[in-house]
Formats: sequence, structure tokens, C-alpha cells
Amino acid sequence: MNSIEFITSTKNFLSKEYFMKTHDLPLSVILLTHDQADILSMQISALECQRNIKASDFEIIVTDDSSKQSEILKIWDILSRTSLNCHLLQQRSDRFWATGARNNAIREARGNLLLFLDGDMIPEIDVLSKHVSMQNGQRNHIVAGHRLRRRIEFQSIEHTSEFDQVLKRFKNTGIFDPLIAQWQLNEERKRLEFLRSKHSWRIVLSCHMSVNASPEVLFDEYFKGWGPEDWELAYRLTQHHGYTVNFAPDIIAYEIDHLGQGIGNVFRLRTKQAIIDYLRNTFYFFDKCPGQEVEDVFWGLRKLELRDDSWIVTPNNKSCDLNQRVIETRRWLAINKHYEAMIT
Repeated sequence: MNSIEFITSTKNFLSKEYFMKTHDLPLSVILLTHDQADILSMQISALECQRNIKASDFEIIVTDDSSKQSEILKIWDILSRTSLNCHLLQQRSDRFWATGARNNAIREARGNLLLFLDGDMIPEIDVLSKHVSMQNGQRNHIVAGHRLRRRIEFQSIEHTSEFDQVLKRFKNTGIFDPLIAQWQLNEERKRLEFLRSKHSWRIVLSCHMSVNASPEVLFDEYFKGWGPEDWELAYRLTQHHGYTVNFAPDIIAYEIDHLGQGIGNVFRLRTKQAIIDYLRNTFYFFDKCPGQEVEDVFWGLRKLELRDDSWIVTPNNKSCDLNQRVIETRRWLAINKHYEAMIT
């Protein structure tokens, strides 16, 4: 394993050295992780089994977002046992900061093509070759891969020696949790709707996407906590740099429900800081990327309610006046100095 320890700065730009750097590999696989070493071991196993691509044609960059030291030691152990070309980058932040961690990897990547996978995504054994094939000859193009949710307890597969047996579990396990099943159906329906709309860039999810390395391919590090940082990137690349997007439902990665906790997911964590970050990120995205419908951006406000100057997660209130809630929320954020915006 080729190891790099890298502590991030808060720079939101690429250095001159990046523009002069030679991208001498076809592909860089960027794995974002936060206290997910158990799933990382399966990700590496999946990448060791990739078909129709040589191991010498790609590198793996594990970019860690403030994991516990015990998790870092596990990561080192996992990467030390593979023959794949791997690098480990680390950052320290007071909370979930995916944009910073991904940018660390972008700055270090040697691949002409960047493939992003979140720390709970297990790729099928043909994911790398399919992304490379779809991007062949393309420059300003984003490929949005498919995400299939699976709720499999890690303990039930951690001692399985052959990865193809693990993969069979992923293929054959249905979605028994009604809530997760509904999420899956809703997401697939919405992505198809987005693809046919004027906002086709909204099919892009950073948990599974590829794009060629280029100076403009960099996440906006204003986003801290859970929020639409992937949509901001997709909007900026399509609206300002002429990129096109393509949804590839046959390029599959399985999302493992990590002990029932979505990393940074405000509707699961329900903490005050997570909710504030989500609200701040959503308004920032809406203000920075004009021309969007309130319903498309602020749907999450139907699940939040202000009580005694504190936001709580509630059942989805489809009957609420969303436009009025947006006005009230913007005012609350400004008054409490969480987001410096014009009070409407």
C-alpha cells in the first residue's frame, strides 16, 4: 500500500501544482469514509474483484472524514493487506464535512477519471469498467450510478471469506424495512422524473458518480453537515461549464444501512447542530443556484417544525404552507446568525 497522511486546510481552490500535475492513470476511485472501517473492508474486497479492468489502471484513495483513532487503525490494517494501489488521506473537523474530504482526494488524485463512492456503498464487480466505458471519449460529462439499498447486518457477513458469497447476499436480499423500501421507490421515481425535466442534473448523487478530473470539478466547502453539495456541483458544472449528465441504472452499488444510521442524515440524527447545518446548507444551495422550484429544494421542511426556538423532526406534513415555512425558516436562521441572508 502507498500511504499518505494528509491533514486538510480550508482552501476552497485547487493549487497551481494541481493544474501542472500529470494525471497518469485512467481512474481514481475516491472512497469517503467516517467510522465505517467495517464496510470499507467489503469495499476493498469488491474492488479487488473488479472485472474488465487491470489493477494497474486505477488507484484507490480512502479519504477519511474525522473518524475515531480506533477506526483509523482498522483502516490502516485493511489497506495494508491488499495489493491494490491505495492511499489514505485524513482530515479533522468538528463535524461531518464531506466536501472537504472529497476535495482532499481530488487534489491528490492521479486518475483522468474520478469515481466517487460513499463509505456505505459496495460496488458490483463491473462498476469500474462500466464507468470507464461510459466516459470513454467524453470530457464534460457526469455519469450518475445506481444506488440499491440493503439492510444487512455486518456481523452476519464479516466472517464470509469469499466476496462472491457476500455479493450474492446483496443481490438476493430484498428490502424488508417498509420505510427503506419506500425511500428506494421514491428515489428511483424522482430520478427518472428529473432526467426528463429541465433540471436533469438533479439525478447526480455524490454517493456514486463519475466525472473527468478538471479544475472546475471541486466541491463547495461551504457545505458542512448534511446537505445538497452534490446537487450544487452538478448544477454548477451543467449550468456554467456545459456538462451533460447521464443516469446509468445498470451500474450498481449497494448501500448498506450502517447500523440504522445514515452518516450525517439529519432525519435520523435529529440533533440540533445537524438540523441547523441542513437548513443552512439548503438555503445556501437555493440562493446560489437560481431557477429552482421551492418544492424541489425545501421538501425537507415538511419534516421539520419549530418549537420553543428549536427545530424537531416530525412526520411529513404535506398540508403545511411550504412557501410560508420557507419564509419563517429564513427569518429564524438570520435572526440566530446561522445563515446571513436577507430576511424576507
